[in-house]
Amino acid sequence: MGIFDFLKKEENKEEFSEIILKTENVPQTLLDISKKYDLPLSNLDFELLSYKTFVKMGDTDFVEADSETLKLIEHENFLIDEHNEIKQSYEIKVKKYRFEDDFEIIGEMKTNKNLTKAEFVILKSSKLNIKNLKEKLIDEFNKKKLKNSLLINLCDKNMKEDINKLVSLVLIEEGLSQDFKIELCKCIDPKPTIQGRVEYTYKKHKKEHENLYIYPIKKGETIIEIIKPKPGTNGRNCKGEIIKAEPLLEFTIPDIAFDEKTIKKEENEERIVFVSLKDGYVVKEDDKFEIKDQLELRQVNIKTGNIKGADESDVKMKINESDVLKEAVADGMVVESKELIIKGNVGNKSKVKAKTLKIEGQTHQNSKILAIEAEINVHKGYLKAKNVTINSLESGRIVADKVYVKRALGGEIVAKEIEIDMLLSHVKMYALKKIKVNVLKGEENLFCISPKKVLKDTDIKKLETELEEVRRDIRRVKEEALKIKKILLENKRGYLELKKTYEENKKRGVKNSPALITKLKKYQEINKKYLKFNEKIMNLKLKEEEILETIDNIQNALYNAKIINCSAWTPYNRIEFELLEPPVTLKYDTKDDGYCGFKLRFFEFPKIVKIKVDNDCGS
Repeated sequence: MGIFDFLKKEENKEEFSEIILKTENVPQTLLDISKKYDLPLSNLDFELLSYKTFVKMGDTDFVEADSETLKLIEHENFLIDEHNEIKQSYEIKVKKYRFEDDFEIIGEMKTNKNLTKAEFVILKSSKLNIKNLKEKLIDEFNKKKLKNSLLINLCDKNMKEDINKLVSLVLIEEGLSQDFKIELCKCIDPKPTIQGRVEYTYKKHKKEHENLYIYPIKKGETIIEIIKPKPGTNGRNCKGEIIKAEPLLEFTIPDIAFDEKTIKKEENEERIVFVSLKDGYVVKEDDKFEIKDQLELRQVNIKTGNIKGADESDVKMKINESDVLKEAVADGMVVESKELIIKGNVGNKSKVKAKTLKIEGQTHQNSKILAIEAEINVHKGYLKAKNVTINSLESGRIVADKVYVKRALGGEIVAKEIEIDMLLSHVKMYALKKIKVNVLKGEENLFCISPKKVLKDTDIKKLETELEEVRRDIRRVKEEALKIKKILLENKRGYLELKKTYEENKKRGVKNSPALITKLKKYQEINKKYLKFNEKIMNLKLKEEEILETIDNIQNALYNAKIINCSAWTPYNRIEFELLEPPVTLKYDTKDDGYCGFKLRFFEFPKIVKIKVDNDCGS
């Protein structure tokens, strides 16, 4: 090839001016012209000269729609019929884009997922200073639809209405003061098909691959739900394409047997639900569903599965494995119940949770026990509860409000009040109010009054800051409430007169005016707002009291707290009082101190002092 051959090629290149042609696909036509003449798409524009709409119904061929057919196309029954097809052909003049100084639409076109709705948001920076603005806008928005393969003059009634509003706005404001939305077209969304199905909702708490023994339920909760099948309807998008609804699958509504004393059946056009009439757990026996609240079994293990969620239902449970060589709750298992009696042992890494709990065996050192009221024979693991009774503490850990232990050898207790009948050795006791030991036999025990540890490291300064914030909120809300109260008082007479008029009109059968109803509703809304502010003030005051109580407990606990031993002290036990401010721990190691208790008193500085104990072992 010669070095100047490309010049010859350039000379032979066809020059683009204007083309008039017919097409059913405007975007593809513009793309073809762009490639043919090596022009960017942005440099091309077109003018719609005419268009035709064609319809095909059933097995017939496409025919051009007449005026009656064009009206029929807009009807929903025609549009959702999948046997009907719609298409358009357009005669357009393609030309080079020419910028207009006084007209420029700036914005963005948006469509939904199904293309059943398209809209254009015109930004206020658009230039709309042109004569025949309405016609120009209709032309431009039709062009935008055609560039996106959307049909024109179909399901676009709102477009014309929006354009009229826009033109009026532009004339009044001499431009746009804010962005304006135009609905370009809105066709028909399909209505989804509802497939018939049975949902065993009582199993909703069950995780995948999780083995559960029972399914707890609360009164009023749905156990089973049968969704009745309902066919969907087709839709059609703004391209004229049918959107088929999912076909309805065959489904037979099952006949479910249930105990009418504990379960009720409710039915409407859409579903059938079976609802629990009591707290408990769901049982299916002899193909019949029932709610029970008593459960007795020998052991909880991998075969039975975990028992979860029953602590929130009224389930009373008893586990009867009393063999000392076996665990009633096997290693790694979870048991949760409202009332729980375990005749045997609790295994390694197992978790037990109940509101009322009794364990007649022993807990493993790696077990975790959570309860409100707990009674345990031999405790070696971790226990968190409110009130605790332990026969024998053997290196276990307890966090509670009130703890009573008959015999303790090793372990840690963190509670507001602690009482131990017989204390041996190596027990750490952290209390807020009192530690009482009836018989002390051992050594190397720690008796510590520690508000900080018992109250979980509560920061006094943080509490004081929180208190000030709450009080500030109370003042602010009170001011707002007073403003609203003033408005209510000023308008009360008028409101009562309007209310009287409203009631008289109602009695006479006279229709009340919308203005009167609006005024009554407005006053009632203001009154509701006032009541909400009062409720907020009440809640803030409760919070203020809680913070004050906590601060008072922390500040006074040290000087109100006592450590009491009803027997003679043995050597090598430590007494501690942990001060908050300054953060110092006062210590005293016992000797042969006889019968006495210990308390913190303030002289020139805090000091641990001995106190007398009477015959009842008080101070």
